[in-house]
Amino acid sequence: MFDNTYMTTSEFVLPGVKFLKYQGREFVETRGLWEVENDFMGGPFVSHTFFSKDGKELIVIEAWVYAAKFDKRQFMRQTESFLYSFEWDQE
Repeated sequence: MFDNTYMTTSEFVLPGVKFLKYQGREFVETRGLWEVENDFMGGPFVSHTFFSKDGKELIVIEAWVYAAKFDKRQFMRQTESFLYSFEWDQE
């Protein structure tokens, strides 16, 4: 929102990484905290990274939550459900 601000991964908590398989797709799940440099915003995130069908590209889908003054657990579960609902086109 302001000049010289940008989203980063928080250095206070190291992100956790897991190698998972869900509905036949292998992916890397990364969980951690994000924050905005030079501002006062942050929250949890989860990221899924996997190869495209042809194996030539990496696909990254992410979910972040910003909910100052609220418990973020339920918001995170809801946004994370979008990651698990990813499906390839039926081409």
